[in-house]
Amino acid sequence: MALMDRAEWRHFQGIARRFVVALLFLVTHHLPAHADVGARLQDLLTRDAVQIFGVAYTPEPLREAYAARGYAPVFVDETGPVKRAMELIRVLSESSGDGLVPQDYLGNLPENWMDADPAEIEFALSDAFRRYGRDISGGRTTAAISEPDIVIGRKTFDLGFWLERAAIVGPEAIVAELRPRHQQYDRLRHMLLGYRALAARGGWPVISAGATLKPDMVDPRVAELRANMSARGYNGLNDTPDATVYDAAVARAVSHFQERNGLENDAVVGPQSLAALNMPAEERVNQIVVNMERWRWLAPDLGGRHILVNQANFKLQLVENGKIVDERRVIVGKAFHKSPMFSDKIRYLEFNPTWTVPHSIAGNEMLPKLRRDPGYLERNDYKIYTSWEADAPAMSAHSVNWSNVTSSRFPFKIVQQPGALNALGRVKFMFPNAFDVYLHDTPSRGLFARADRALSHGCIRVQDPIDFAEMLLKADRGIGPAEISAILESKQTTRVDLKTPLAVHLTYFTVWVSDEGVPAFYNDVYERDALVARVFFGSV
Repeated sequence: MALMDRAEWRHFQGIARRFVVALLFLVTHHLPAHADVGARLQDLLTRDAVQIFGVAYTPEPLREAYAARGYAPVFVDETGPVKRAMELIRVLSESSGDGLVPQDYLGNLPENWMDADPAEIEFALSDAFRRYGRDISGGRTTAAISEPDIVIGRKTFDLGFWLERAAIVGPEAIVAELRPRHQQYDRLRHMLLGYRALAARGGWPVISAGATLKPDMVDPRVAELRANMSARGYNGLNDTPDATVYDAAVARAVSHFQERNGLENDAVVGPQSLAALNMPAEERVNQIVVNMERWRWLAPDLGGRHILVNQANFKLQLVENGKIVDERRVIVGKAFHKSPMFSDKIRYLEFNPTWTVPHSIAGNEMLPKLRRDPGYLERNDYKIYTSWEADAPAMSAHSVNWSNVTSSRFPFKIVQQPGALNALGRVKFMFPNAFDVYLHDTPSRGLFARADRALSHGCIRVQDPIDFAEMLLKADRGIGPAEISAILESKQTTRVDLKTPLAVHLTYFTVWVSDEGVPAFYNDVYERDALVARVFFGSV
């Protein structure tokens, strides 16, 4: 998890400095010409494999782009490197500002690389440019990272297009075009700079282990708590005659910290809050880098009007033209029933829905209840059918010897009828997908008050969903509250199509920066940060 050490950083700074000196020399001296660089480059690119600077390369990723250019170089001429090469070196050297690793792109260049055959320089630099462009625009990792519940296709990087752009405007000018333009990505870049500086200064003091700290307590560890929070930028905590007293100022700071870190907002420093307060600054740096990577996975345009569900902070946002116009709490899947990550479009709403119980829930969760009490189904408005065939007749749960039924051999279909007890509540927001997940209401509305809301089987439960449905349908179809109330009162399952399907993005961000520039760090409830961190930082 270590950041780039000083020796490595000096190495890359040295490459840049040496190139500046060489460029000045090129400007003021005439060097002997090499052989036609285009022909030499073509020769390299038509081989199955080449070795440049002692590194084996496969030319295939570069071949088509350069063939389309007639093998015209971008970063060299017949005499050697040109200005665009210097720009590229500078861009790659500064890639750590985007959470990337300069060594990934510059590590193959020896100290004397500028003295090499210009065609080999062109090849090595263009390959570094290709890998950098792919990483900064689409991610250094693939979105799935071995998780089948993450379905985000990796973006393609059009090397030919971007080489042409680099040839026209230079590598530095196109960095902003390659980099994600999402507001949160830009905020995270600035936050990364600040937290790296904070980590370099030693971060924040550790609070010793001990009893839970509560308001009005007197404890020597309260002084450590004050120092810890002061290092984070909380002001006014040292203006006290007795630093060991847990006073109102400390309570307000702790409460604010808890709120923006997804913790129970009670101003009590128990085990979870203590762990968050003692998280090293270096780990927060890495957490920021991981979340920047996730923004690179997403499409450049999420939609002028879209829904973004952040599973890590249990919230849903309705965004219009870059502005959050609505935000509400959600309940997501448990750690062993993770909500998936993907993008789709809500195509219709269904009021007074039925719920067809999935095989897994019927066999694993309902079967024990039915063995104890077959009347459970009728009391909770379920109907049971002899099979999953469309014309299967309904039956009585009392007619089955449930002790002979197993979870693996459960042939019956169970359907919960519309009503107050229905697990999906009164409305669901549908975007048909392979996971069979969607947004929906719930009869268990008290669960929204909890801080940790990873409680479902994978679907997303939405707080105040009727209000949310009214908001969507009024904008899309001009349907108002009275019409929706009439549909609900009918008790009939009713589908209402959206005229314009609405983009929905099921995401997972454990760092979020507010409009005021304040970062919130959330628990990695699905351990997805750890998977990405292993790629970036090794073992975690």
